Amino acid sequence: MTAEPILLLAWLLLAHLVADFVLQPGRMVRAKSAAGSRSLRGLVPHGAVVALCMVPMGLAFGTVGWLTVAVVTVTHALIDRGKVVLTRQAEAAALAAARRRDEPNGGDVTGLGPGWTPWPAALFALDQVAHVGVLAGAWFAVLAGATLEPGFRDIVAGWVAPWDPVAVHEAVLRAVIIAVLLIVNVRAGALFVAALVGSRSVGGAGSAGPVATSAADDGATGRPRRGGWTLWVGPLRGRVEADPVEPEGQPAVTVHHASAPPARLGEAIGILERLIVVTFVLARAEAAIGLVIAAKTLARFRQLDDRDFAEYYLLGTLASVAVAVISGFLAAAVLDTLG
Repeated sequence: MTAEPILLLAWLLLAHLVADFVLQPGRMVRAKSAAGSRSLRGLVPHGAVVALCMVPMGLAFGTVGWLTVAVVTVTHALIDRGKVVLTRQAEAAALAAARRRDEPNGGDVTGLGPGWTPWPAALFALDQVAHVGVLAGAWFAVLAGATLEPGFRDIVAGWVAPWDPVAVHEAVLRAVIIAVLLIVNVRAGALFVAALVGSRSVGGAGSAGPVATSAADDGATGRPRRGGWTLWVGPLRGRVEADPVEPEGQPAVTVHHASAPPARLGEAIGILERLIVVTFVLARAEAAIGLVIAAKTLARFRQLDDRDFAEYYLLGTLASVAVAVISGFLAAAVLDTLG
């Protein structure tokens, strides 16, 4: 007995997305991006996570499956490291070119920034294409025709026995496709758009990268911070601080109104935008996608007079919608195989 090919490929894709976008925290990403051998502090744990997510393939196909797990894990780490090195080189080249053009240094950047380059986003996309290519190659060459291990097959057969096997297969495939769409449009899509529209300004003399906000400043306002703490609820931020002026000399607690920093609020809007667009694609209501874009554009209409903002906004919106449309049509094509 062999595994159903389409369901198997969908499972492989889901395992990859979970490892890359659900079980990979920011500190692991930063460790992978370190120079030289220090990157192993991130690559090795991430490789372990990838292998862990691929364990079902080993259990299902035995020796062939475990060999696939090993190949996928090693190639995943190599591809990730290659992307990090190439991205660093692309950003450094873009910033150096901006300095040579004598663009303004420092300051707040409201648009794409003088050191903007599309290469980080392009390499992000190529990285994902390479990972999926390895999985597709393993599926086509090895797993699609491999025989399931007897023990694994008996467990699955016993679990499915009370229900119609065809109905169970369709339900599992639909669930996997929905999970893939959620990860792609909530997490992966947000990271891709951020890589594409991230502002890259030129620092002062000797600066090698984008201008960073001082750790002593509030990243949203640039004002010095006082003692206190910040509470995040989704894209909303509430700040509680000690008031330095109090008649009895005792610090009083002041609760400031919640605010939504533009970057986090924009990310939340982008996620909702992609989920709505995907829903329209799956519902075969593609014409309604224009209403989503029109409503978003109307809210920003006056700001579009600023060319820098217009370029930033249009690039981010088109990239966001493209992610949703492409993933939605691919999912619809897979679901159409169910009849």
